[in-house]
Formats: sequence, structure tokens, C-alpha cells
Amino acid sequence: MDEELHHFGPYEDAMSAGSWSMAHCVLSPYLNLGLLLPGEVCDAVEEKYRSDDIPLNSAEGFIRQVIGWREYVWGLYWLWPDHIDLNELDNRRQLPPAFTGDATTDMHCLAETLDGLRQRAWVHHIPRLMILSNISNLYGIHPRRVMDWMMSNYIDGAEWVMVPNVMGMGLWADGGRMATKPYVSGGAYINRMSDYCGDCRYDPKKRVGHDACPFTTLYWDFLARHEDCLEGNHRMARPLANMNRLSDLDAVRQRAETVIRGLREGRI
Repeated sequence: MDEELHHFGPYEDAMSAGSWSMAHCVLSPYLNLGLLLPGEVCDAVEEKYRSDDIPLNSAEGFIRQVIGWREYVWGLYWLWPDHIDLNELDNRRQLPPAFTGDATTDMHCLAETLDGLRQRAWVHHIPRLMILSNISNLYGIHPRRVMDWMMSNYIDGAEWVMVPNVMGMGLWADGGRMATKPYVSGGAYINRMSDYCGDCRYDPKKRVGHDACPFTTLYWDFLARHEDCLEGNHRMARPLANMNRLSDLDAVRQRAETVIRGLREGRI
């Protein structure tokens, strides 16, 4: 609260190679194990806000994560006992060797995230969602394999928190029960929300070519692969319309085959 909380509101959704925590509290292992109680943490943050100069967006944003999102996830875990077995998008691939440590990757954002996870057994919620879960969905890894891998690698990986967050929010394996649209993106989002792309060999603006960002290529391929499943989702109407306007979609999909093969073989 003294050193980080005032930065939380402005930076909670940002990613940086220069800061692995980005003002996140890193209390989730202690909360998930019961060593800290959500109420006492939120009470302390509220007291700090009322007696100090912590900005409203930092205090409110933090408290909302704990008594809003965290309790929502807890409820959904008990509400939907079948959540763990769902696979709406019929993803079937194995974990790529970059995930298992059997290969490196030239994707700077993914390399930084995997390295942070191996060093500390923790990265904050945006790398979890928009790097690891995003590439898992775009590449097409079986949801249960992703969840089991995350459970075994995260220090805060309690089953009740992992199942809804990974199967529902991260991978959309439940077809929209929890989150109304898949949280997938191309390289443009990562470039906007981080400083990873400047030092990367891949260009987030390119979708074809040897230096095209794998996130960008696979994003458009993902939309094309799952158009029939997603076309009735009003939140996906604009992305699908943009995809159908691409003049080079066939070339993008050919490049996607190369990217998928490269990820599988540990060459990307």
C-alpha cells in the first residue's frame, strides 16, 4: 500500500519488460491459501484510501478485483461443476515446446512471460489472459491441457480460481457462459498495452511474411476458423466484418499454417 497501490489504477492492465509486477500486489497466493482474508485486505486498502492520497481509481480498482471478480469466480466454480470439461472451440493441440521448456521463442512478449513464470511462478492477470491464454486459443491447445499446465506452474493455482478463469475467461471453452466473447487479439493490442514489440523480431502490424507477428497472423486465422461458431455473437460482428474485408485472407491463412507448424516444432 505504501509503495505500489497508487500506481495500480493507471497501470493494472499494462505490461512491461521493465516491471514484472506492474503495481500488482502479489497477494493472490496468500489469499488463495487462506493466510489472508479478502475482507481484511479490502478494509486495509479502504482505510489507506480514506487517510492518504491514494487515487480513487487505484483503490476502487483493487477492491473491485477482490470483492467483485474474485468472489464472482468463486461462485461460478460451484455453480458450474462441468466447467472443467468444456471445449466449445474443439481445440485439440498439445502444448508447444516453448510452454514446456523444450524450446525457446523469438516472440518477445511470450518469452518474457514464460521466463517470468519460471522465475517466480507468477505473472499478473494481463500476461495470463492476453499472452498465455491468447496464444493458447489462437494456436488451438486443448483447454484442459492449458489449465493443467497453469495449475502446475502458478503459485496461486487453486482449482477454484483456475477453472473459471482459464476455461471461461481465458479460453472461452464454455462458449460464452462466463465471458460473452473470446478474449483473443492480434499484435496490435500487445503493442498498445506493452513495450514488448519494440525489441521483437516480429512486426505486430504485419499479418503475412516471415516477420509478421504470430499473434496478428493467428488472430485473423482464428476468426476464419471459427466464423460459423462466432457469427451470431454481436460482440464479434465487427472483427468478423473486418476479417471478411481482408484482401489477403488466403495468404494470411497460409502463413498461419507455417506459424502453427513453427510453434509446434519450437522454431517460432
